[in-house]
Amino acid sequence: MRHDDTVENLQSMVDGILVRPVHQDDAADLYAIISRPEVSRTLVYTPSIELIDTLEWINKKDNNNIRLVAEVNGRAVGSGTMSAFQNPRMKHAGGLGMMVHPDYWNQRVGTALMAGLLNIADNWLNLKRVELSVFTENTAAIRLYEKFGFEKECLMRKCIFGDGRFQDEYFMARLRGFEGVEASKKLPPVKTKPQAKKADIEKLTIRALHPNDVDDLYRIWSNPFVGRTTMQLPSQEWWWSKERVDKRPPGYHRFVAELEGRVVGMITIGVNQNPRMAHSGDMGMMVAPDYWGIGIGSRLMAAILDLADNWLNMKRVDLEVHTDNLAAIHLYEKFGFEIEGTKRFHTFGSGRWTDTYLMARLKE
Repeated sequence: MRHDDTVENLQSMVDGILVRPVHQDDAADLYAIISRPEVSRTLVYTPSIELIDTLEWINKKDNNNIRLVAEVNGRAVGSGTMSAFQNPRMKHAGGLGMMVHPDYWNQRVGTALMAGLLNIADNWLNLKRVELSVFTENTAAIRLYEKFGFEKECLMRKCIFGDGRFQDEYFMARLRGFEGVEASKKLPPVKTKPQAKKADIEKLTIRALHPNDVDDLYRIWSNPFVGRTTMQLPSQEWWWSKERVDKRPPGYHRFVAELEGRVVGMITIGVNQNPRMAHSGDMGMMVAPDYWGIGIGSRLMAAILDLADNWLNMKRVDLEVHTDNLAAIHLYEKFGFEIEGTKRFHTFGSGRWTDTYLMARLKE
């Protein structure tokens, strides 16, 4: 073996396969895997990936990203990652990914990696939900994941382009510790005083976000009624809102709804930065609770989808919505979004567990 076995780390030997943490010396071996066309077809990379990309990945320090390799006769022949989600409302969950050199397919390398990754998830991170995505055509990987208790939750249509065509993916997850627990079915009524009527919608302006909007957006983000319908926390502080306004992620477009000088809603769409997913993006929206029910959501949706269709030429727009948020689901369906599946026990907040629908709108 190329590494000092006296170093205390997580490693196990099964059927001659050593599962251990990744090391800088693994770069050449891992690049030999990911640069193979057979592997590119099962992942979200392009065949043009370079060795420098693998070196940057290995040298990147991230305590929240567990990285293991499978070693056979001193050679790294597979790798896997386990990432614990950092959103406080998803601390119970994490994501998994892996790859194996084609010369070692069907030789239990994938099984050894999965066992090592799930050992970390269960016995070190205490994760209750582990999720992954896999191309629908990758039947061998699907069988492996099912063997370890993963179940198909969503069918994501035309989410990846590669090998000259659009491809579908399954979203799969493995749960533990939820026996006898039920997810929320319907939100309780909102207790807030309406600040506007439907007739006031004629005064509404949809425009691009401005740095001066931060105070109004802070009031919306920190509202508990908004928190229970989104992924926010009501404890969000002003500086965090300021940072979100000032630091727009790459590929993100943001509109706000302004009524009588006050920002009362916001919608975003982010174009995926992976070149194989540049035809798609994710959408998110919020409206101040005291302005619910007068059509602001519809106006925001119309504006952002006009941008997606007629300016960005996006073929797929997806979103996530709690299954107990019936009003939002109805709104999204009105604009052509369809439910692709349910992420079970996806988040916790406002005192309840929530499932999440993955919804998408496709444009031919």
